[in-house]
Amino acid sequence: MKTAMLIRNKPEAIFLLFLTFHAACWTLLPALVNPNLPVDVIEGLAWGHEWQFGYYKHPPIKPWFLEITAILSGRGDWAMYLLSQICVVTAFWAIWRLAKDFFSPKLALISVLLLEGIYYHNFTSPEFNVNVAQLPFWAMTILLTWHGLTRRSTVSWALAGACIGLGFLSKYVFLFLAASIVIMLFTVKTFRSALRTPGPWLGALIALIVASPHLYWSVQNNFPTIAYAMEMADPGSRSILNHIFYPFRFLVTQALILVPPLIMLWTLRKERHDPAEKVHSSDEAGVFLLFVSLGPPLFMAAVSAVFGWKIRSMWATPLFLISGIALVYLLRNRLSTIRLRSFAMVFGVFFFLSLMVYWGLSEIGPSFTHRAKRIHFPGQALAMSVTEKWHEHYEQPPEIIVGSYWIAGNIAYYAPHRASVFIGADPKKAPWISPSDIQKKGAVIIGRSREDAYKMVPFNPDVVIDKGSIKLAPACRGDLAPLEFWMLILPPGN
Repeated sequence: MKTAMLIRNKPEAIFLLFLTFHAACWTLLPALVNPNLPVDVIEGLAWGHEWQFGYYKHPPIKPWFLEITAILSGRGDWAMYLLSQICVVTAFWAIWRLAKDFFSPKLALISVLLLEGIYYHNFTSPEFNVNVAQLPFWAMTILLTWHGLTRRSTVSWALAGACIGLGFLSKYVFLFLAASIVIMLFTVKTFRSALRTPGPWLGALIALIVASPHLYWSVQNNFPTIAYAMEMADPGSRSILNHIFYPFRFLVTQALILVPPLIMLWTLRKERHDPAEKVHSSDEAGVFLLFVSLGPPLFMAAVSAVFGWKIRSMWATPLFLISGIALVYLLRNRLSTIRLRSFAMVFGVFFFLSLMVYWGLSEIGPSFTHRAKRIHFPGQALAMSVTEKWHEHYEQPPEIIVGSYWIAGNIAYYAPHRASVFIGADPKKAPWISPSDIQKKGAVIIGRSREDAYKMVPFNPDVVIDKGSIKLAPACRGDLAPLEFWMLILPPGN
């Protein structure tokens, strides 16, 4: 009852408390239960250490953010989880600001609290990746575009353009939001007048300027990120059914993600004599929400239908930020905030259930599945072992680690001296390493087996120092078989 009264009487205070509690829980929990950073974080740190304008898989925002965080925190694992939550709560704040333009403070708060029922915003959020990196820019673009349209604010359009540029530098999926906004401006009569002002054009120019270094990099490197995206979307077989099955599956699975928010909204169903809620219900608002909420997923489904591509579920991570506002607006005549106690209870169940499931999968999951997760990789122990074996021969620390982005990336990050990663001994994946660098500085070569390690020797294998096998147990509960690695040293000055 007390929580319900606070929601009713002090929604702003509850909103700030919610942001703080969400960020604290989803920073501390993974920091306490995960012995090793997740795979996308390790990969991003291997890239970010080199400060490129693009990488063979993705644009640069994710690696840059991770590297800045590593520098500021002294390579604290907790900081990588905090980075994710900063992105999430920044997005929530933008959605809150937008919701207050549509609803009373109570309904605005509810439209944001509904987002906690989306597992992209909690369960998967600790792993900072390109999907999480989009969240603040996605939400801010929607907010600033609305302000640009309704307030005729050139500054808002300029900032929206900057957010679009930064969102594009996070992941190309951002183009679906940008395309939805552009089509809205050109097709909706209410908004078309904005095109006669300098705001949208200035925003487009700023977006292009922000994205231009990466675009130049892409042209110079023959568009590796686009090739990677097409490879990930390729279903592996050619069939006319792909053009129907994959877009249908994408839309259905994403619709199912809305079940928890809908359950929360069911507790607010309006009875016959309940008073009406204050809602901004103009045609302008409804059309705007229609484009920014349904435009991106329908664009993704259309691309899948045309090319027969498989759209991966995690690519939809930012699509649901506007879902709380959209659902409340759609059901506005059937909702009442009279009975908030039930809503608060259901919200609490979803909030703590996601935390418990995350804890269980990390702490006791391997005891039941007999399989370690990536977060149980013995990255720190492997880095220490490799460093010790290197120092048996050389006083200076190793500066180049050759291997997969996962194994070599863990060593490079967790070792006392931060090293560069020569990913798979492939210059296309790690153009920051040259043959002269390896000849001068030497390198550690690490593989899953002796054969795997020797495949990555870039020069004459006769000069390699074979350090043999390293066996380490996964950092988790359960009697699991140790992981085996094979270490080679390419002497410096070779």
